[in-house]
Amino acid sequence: MSVVINSLTIQKRTANGAATSSDRRLGWGLRFLRWCARCSERSRQRQALAELDDHFLKDIGRTRQEAMAEAAKPFWK
Repeated sequence: MSVVINSLTIQKRTANGAATSSDRRLGWGLRFLRWCARCSERSRQRQALAELDDHFLKDIGRTRQEAMAEAAKPFWK
């Protein structure tokens, strides 16, 4: 079992990545907050990717077009 730590909670997961039974008992409000946190983090990372210059993109093996395509995705995907 591994533990994933984010800014809202500590979440326990089994070795295959499935949520434990305690996660399924969480209220809809906490699940919604977790979803919001994931969406916010995803959006922040995509914005940072879009702001990288071509030298850094080359270092991570991405092109400007790939970075812009990723940055253009909606926050929920």
